[in-house]
Amino acid sequence: MRINGARQFRGNDGNSYFVQDAHKADMHKGKYILTVKVNGVYKLCYDMFYKLLYFNTIKDAQREVLYSADFIRTM
Repeated sequence: MRINGARQFRGNDGNSYFVQDAHKADMHKGKYILTVKVNGVYKLCYDMFYKLLYFNTIKDAQREVLYSADFIRTM
C-alpha cells in the first residue's frame, strides 16, 4: 500500500477503503471519515472503542489503515 492521497484505496489486509467528506455538523472533529467495503457496501469505520474515526487529511486516513488496520472495526 502506498500513501498517495487517493480517496479510494486497497489496504494491505485486502479490504477496499474509501475516504468521504464528514458531515458539515461534524467538521470540528475532522474533515474526513473512513469507510470500508463489506459485502459490496461501504460501512463506517470505528476504532477499537467503537468511536467514529475522523481525519484532517486523506493521507492521515491512509496512514491509519497502513499502521493499525487490525484495530479498525465496522458495525
